[in-house]
Amino acid sequence: MNATEEHNEEIAGVKRVCQIMAAEGVIGVLGNLLVCYVILRVKFLHNMTNYLLVNLAVADMLLCLEETLYYLTSDCKLIAFAPVSNGVRDLFCRILASRFLAWALTYTSAYNLCVVTLERYIAIVHPLHYARKLTTGRMVTLITLVWVISFLISLPLLFTIETSSYPDRICLIKYPHLLFPIIFSIYSFLLGYLLPLTLMIVAYYKMQVTLKRQAKALNLQHARAAAYDLVIARQNLVSMLKTVLGALILLWTLDYVTILLCLQHTEEAQFLFCGSKGYHYTTLFASLLFTFNSVINPIIYEFKYKKFRQGLKVAFCSCFKRQGGNRVDVEMVPL
Repeated sequence: MNATEEHNEEIAGVKRVCQIMAAEGVIGVLGNLLVCYVILRVKFLHNMTNYLLVNLAVADMLLCLEETLYYLTSDCKLIAFAPVSNGVRDLFCRILASRFLAWALTYTSAYNLCVVTLERYIAIVHPLHYARKLTTGRMVTLITLVWVISFLISLPLLFTIETSSYPDRICLIKYPHLLFPIIFSIYSFLLGYLLPLTLMIVAYYKMQVTLKRQAKALNLQHARAAAYDLVIARQNLVSMLKTVLGALILLWTLDYVTILLCLQHTEEAQFLFCGSKGYHYTTLFASLLFTFNSVINPIIYEFKYKKFRQGLKVAFCSCFKRQGGNRVDVEMVPL
């Protein structure tokens, strides 16, 4: 095989991967849109925890949409992008090609999952303080801060790229300083990965210990079935959320490892590996896994969240009659 054939085969392989990633993004958008529709449509799902899951689904949906647009137009050029003016070209480079929007939505997704964890943590570990601490106003403020801060801490990326005068390239990477990639890599790893994951792991450990202690106490006291059912329901919900967290750790880790090596795969990056074909393929695979995290959450809800499965039936089958309709929905009771 000569060099030209090898190059063409490489391009074809990259495009196939990009097509998979674009399709993955579309599936993620539809799946998270389904989560929002079901929770907002079905009345017995209207509670604080599920509203926070809607907020998380919106962040994941926007991240999937951004990734689809990026791989269609910028990285893999599956669709030719022809800016009509210099202003549109500059906006495209700074918002999309710089990965500013991707990083902002990544932070938003991670910290919105932290907010879901916080709500469950207070409900289980500090139930007497739930109504006072988690008022609607406070939660709205917290969610707003998550979105605003996520975009603010991604702002440096707006200054890592500029428009190109070359006819075959729209954007050029231009770091404000040679140390910028190293600083931003560490900064992103700490803020976007290590910090939220550490907080959530500690919180889930404390929740699990508390729930086991409560279940043991209720067994010893031969408590009423309703009280024991409440603890079991909470354990099931925490188990579902731990699965969401486990998927995030599994699917994000490779991408963040590559971030610690290089911010961008260019020949001018801090390690020679950053400009190699091996790194390029690694980042494509890592991005494939990364985006899949936003796709998999609706699937986890379907298999691990009983109330969501019931909500799906209610939302899409008008003939479905909920069994035991007078039973108290204990799964989301904060006390």
